[in-house]
Amino acid sequence: MISVLGIDGGQSGIRLKSSAQPGTVEVDGVSRLEGDTVRTVFNAIASAWKHGRFEPVDRAVLGLTTSPPDAASAARLGALVGATTGAREVWIADDTVTSHAGALSGEAGVSLITGTGVGCLALKNDGDSRVIDGHGYLLGDAGGGFWIGSRGVSAVLKQLDGRGETTILTERAESQFAGLQNLAARLHSVHRPVNRISQFAREVLTAAVEGDVIANAIVDDAARELFMTARVGLHWVGQDAPLALGGKLLGPNTVLFARVVELLAADGLSFRPADASALDGALLLGEGGSDTIYRGLIHVWKEETAS
Repeated sequence: MISVLGIDGGQSGIRLKSSAQPGTVEVDGVSRLEGDTVRTVFNAIASAWKHGRFEPVDRAVLGLTTSPPDAASAARLGALVGATTGAREVWIADDTVTSHAGALSGEAGVSLITGTGVGCLALKNDGDSRVIDGHGYLLGDAGGGFWIGSRGVSAVLKQLDGRGETTILTERAESQFAGLQNLAARLHSVHRPVNRISQFAREVLTAAVEGDVIANAIVDDAARELFMTARVGLHWVGQDAPLALGGKLLGPNTVLFARVVELLAADGLSFRPADASALDGALLLGEGGSDTIYRGLIHVWKEETAS
């Protein structure tokens, strides 16, 4: 059996796990606004590789929020990762692909994974696919962690300048962000602002459970956005197709999960919790062959052999 390195790269964290040894290593994530994204992602992977003291592998499988947008960049990243890990093959895909493989154990259907952002992949048995939303924090990811967190912070700022209603989120923001003075300016200037703001989503969800009107409205809107994303995917694949829900914000015990499930049930749509994580999905893909329903969604870099 070949040895595989699975890599799950998001904006909050990048995780590495090898099929040949125990343990998972995590380092800070990367967004597309951090200079040379290929180099920055590789540097993070190399740091985690060194920290984990991994043994060389045969194949590395990367599922990235910052997946390279063109073949040349993907080839560059593949060569860098291959040289560091010893992998003769490096498979690179958007993290919606590895999330889907983990959530549905490699089967066709729809996966809706919600963390800092939102990843929804609808995939048919013939490999035909459609990504719904996942447009990043500037243009989409509706209902995800940054989307919720940013609206929570915005509600706080509105209360502070007199435009908004009183909310307990103000007290939570004061605690989480070390005060309210110059809050907007500080968040615009902080290192990795997307991750920092998305962390506030937890406070919004907690406040909603506690009955805060503003937080409740934000969570209700997020649930509706995620429901619509899932419904579009199911209508495209077929309503009898499986739908898997997963990610940090759609865990079975979260208020967001409960509200999305309520909306799905009202529309007669069924679901199941994700079978496994995106990191598990990367390993699952790597341990199989390339001729799968995911083949059109993966860029494969192979080490050149001397003729």
